[in-house]
Amino acid sequence: MKSQTAFVCIFMLSLFALYQCMQMDVRDIESSSKLFIPNCVPAQCGEGFFQRDCWCCMKNRKLCWKNQQDCDSSSRCPPISLNFQKTNVQN
Repeated sequence: MKSQTAFVCIFMLSLFALYQCMQMDVRDIESSSKLFIPNCVPAQCGEGFFQRDCWCCMKNRKLCWKNQQDCDSSSRCPPISLNFQKTNVQN
């Protein structure tokens, strides 16, 4: 009985998700497919006993700061640019 109830719940949730996908406009899909890559990522700096949390530049992991604000605002850590070329799809 429990497995049948679980199956019905999963089926209803799947129908709801399918309904939401059908309601979405194609322009919404294109605008929501943007990828966000941060300038800085959390890391561990130092060795052994002196190891501490820090923030390192995504482009050059040797450049690290004590807090995220300093890393993000540094001109030495530029944002990563992804240049995707659009291809023309012909129908």
